[in-house]
This record gives sequence, C-alpha cells and structure tokens, in this order.
Amino acid sequence: MSLFFTHEQVSLEKNVDTKVIIENEPEKIRGLYEIDRCVSWIKTNNFRRVCLQFPDHLLPDSVEVVFKLQEALDQPVYLMGDTAYESCCLDFIAAGHIEADALIHFGSICFSQSAKKLPYLNIYEKHDIDIKHLVKSIETFLAGKDKTEIYLLVDTPFIHVLDSIQEYVPKNSNVNVLRLDMDIDYSKTGFYIFIGNNSRKMENIIFSLDEQNLYQYDPSASSEIVNFKENPAILKRRYYLSEKIKDSQTFGIVMGTLAVDNYLKVLSRMKKLLKLNKKKFYVLSVGKISVAKLANFPEMDVFIVITCAMNEVYDSKEFYKPIVTPFDVEKAFNPESQSLKFTYDYNSFLKSVSDSCEIKPLDEPDVSLLTGRMRSNQSEDSEGTTAEENNEISLKSNGVLVENSKFGAGYLANRSWTGLEQNLGQTEIQLAKEGRRGIAQFYSNEIAGEENS
Repeated sequence: MSLFFTHEQVSLEKNVDTKVIIENEPEKIRGLYEIDRCVSWIKTNNFRRVCLQFPDHLLPDSVEVVFKLQEALDQPVYLMGDTAYESCCLDFIAAGHIEADALIHFGSICFSQSAKKLPYLNIYEKHDIDIKHLVKSIETFLAGKDKTEIYLLVDTPFIHVLDSIQEYVPKNSNVNVLRLDMDIDYSKTGFYIFIGNNSRKMENIIFSLDEQNLYQYDPSASSEIVNFKENPAILKRRYYLSEKIKDSQTFGIVMGTLAVDNYLKVLSRMKKLLKLNKKKFYVLSVGKISVAKLANFPEMDVFIVITCAMNEVYDSKEFYKPIVTPFDVEKAFNPESQSLKFTYDYNSFLKSVSDSCEIKPLDEPDVSLLTGRMRSNQSEDSEGTTAEENNEISLKSNGVLVENSKFGAGYLANRSWTGLEQNLGQTEIQLAKEGRRGIAQFYSNEIAGEENS
C-alpha cells in the first residue's frame, strides 16, 4: 500500500487547473464561432452528418452554436459531449460512432498529423491583441537587424487579426508573417518571433530549431519581445528518465491517441526496443489518461505514453510512476539516436530512426547513475536463462507447476475478476421476478419496526 502514498510536499506544490469556463453573450456567438463560414463549408461540400467538437471550457457556448447551425442548415448537427482522448486532437473515434462525414473542431488544436482522412474544419479561439504595441515592439527589435530574416509566428488565437498585423508591421523585405497552422520550415536562418503565450508550443518549436533564435511576444501581458530559452529542467528530466528506463524491468505502453498518424508504427518501435533489451511490457488502453487509472497498475515500473505533442501528461508530477515519451525510450535503448534533439512529437524523430541501421541491444553492462549499482540489460526473467537459475517456475513433488507472480503477468493473473461468466448449461434458467419496491431507506416488504432499528 505504500505505493499509494506520496510525500506531503507533492500536495503543497500541486498546480490546480484554473482554466476559466467561457460563456459569451448570445449576440457574439455568430462572429466568434464563424457560424456563416461553417454553414458555407457544410453546404458547399453537401455534408449530411457533421460533428462539433468543443474543449471543456467552451462547452457553455456549444448549445447556442448548435441551434444557430441547425437553423441555418435545416438539418441536425451532432455535438460531441466528451472526447475520447485530448480535446486538442481531432476526435475521429467519437465521430465514427454515428458515421459522420465531416467534423468541425473549435478552440486550440495541436496540429498533429492526422491518422484519418475525415474532412474537418478548424475554428480557432479569438483573443485580443494590441496591434500598435506589437508594431512598436517589432520596430524596436528590428533596430540593427536590417539584413537578418525575421519570421513572425502568429499563434492560432490571433490569426483573426492576421491582416491587420501584415498591414501595420514595418514594410521591410526581411519581415515574414507566418500562420502557425502552416507547414513552416524551421531550417531557414533568421530570428523567429512567436506571437502568443502557449509555452508548450514554443517548447516544440525550439526543439525543432537548429541553432536558431526563438523570441516571444506575449499579447496578454503586452510585454516587449524577449528571448525564449530552452528550459534546462526539461533536459535534466530527460537524462533522469533515460536512467530510470534502463533500470526498469516492466513497462506499460499507454495508448493516449488513436487519431495521430503513425501511432501503430511508434507502438511497434517501442515493442522492438523493449524486446531487444529483454524488458517486459504490456499495452494499455484506458481512454483519457488519469492518475487513478494508471494507479491500477502498480506493477509497472515506467509508463510509456503515446499521445500528441500538446498533451500535458508529460509535465504532471501526480502520477505514482514515471511518465516517459517514446523519444526517451529511443534515446535510452538506441545508441544511434544520441545525436537527435528532444521532441514531444514522435513523428518528428520516427522517420529518421526508422531509416537508420539495425539497432542492437545494450549488451555491455554499466553503472546506474540513480542506484550506483551495476546493471545489464538482461531481464530478471530472460528467456535465455533456465527455470532453476531465475526461480520463475518451480516443480513440486506432486507435479504441480507454481508460477512466480512477482512480475506483471503474475500480478494481473491474480487480479482477475469473476462473476460475469456465461456458464452455459450450468446455471438453471429462471423467470424474471418482481424486485423490491420503495427506496433504500424503507422498502415495502420490510417490517415497519425495522425502520428505526
């Protein structure tokens, strides 16, 4: 039971999600959610079954959006009340339940490569921005940088004022205004200025840059353009997790998405790396990942979460066991990947590692930087050892085989539930009988005197 207790400092330092639930005035709904654009898109493509996907903080406006769309289209639209995984990912799983032929996604989106080809339309949030202050900040930043290319990366909540930004920015040939939902080539030399306040997006960008400079302008704070540095804490955690992965024996591969492209490919890659290094692993699918769900598998040493690059599960400190990315596993078990830069997006490194030469297991023993002990990548229940050497199975005198349950399979076998078996031909068939009437406080077939007992 000690696995389910954490230090009190964890609770004191825990960050509580305080994202404000947004409910706009009805007269603003049409403009904020671009109702006319949605109607035109649906009619132009003659879609009949259209699903609407909202993040939780925009759900109060969803009913009004549905009413306005149905009134304009004279046909039903379907509101998805809950997403299968993360709200930033297009939820093709839920849309497939009604055989939808189109999907409209509202709010922030992660732009992960889609695994499905269902037509979709993105409607972004619309945040305020002081254009004059932005232009003044850009002019100050451009002083002395006449020959350097400048790339303004406009985040999705500010794309609605993109024309104004392009109109008022200094008319320099070296200033390029780019939408963040475009396919941007970060290999170009120059300064990149991110207009927005989403730190995870900036982290994904800076890990994609090759010795480039990334700057940020935060419209919510109307601050000056400042240099965005790589967070050293993230890289330090990567080194720790790499050691933890090498020390561990039992892994849980958690499927956190079925919508991002190549999720099966990266799953196969993780299996291959773990098998080569003789590690035990189990593939888990629990829907939306939570602390309580993963706590049901205390036998796992590490959880490998396959999900989109914007998922905040990697930053959480509430889980009982370490949460790692596919990149961390690749870095730990593939010596050929040491030159790769860290990324949350498994599609960013998957192609380069899959095209490399055949990987080899880490046969050479080394010293763990966490425990200070010698370690080899031979699992305690390796197939290459005999039953007598690892004591996994012992033969009793009466011929009964006893399985060792200290590994994942033994734990799971002992935690199986019974009572839902069909037992065909073993249970007598009975007619339905009338059950109790009343409420739990007092049923009609109970003696009145028992009510006060």
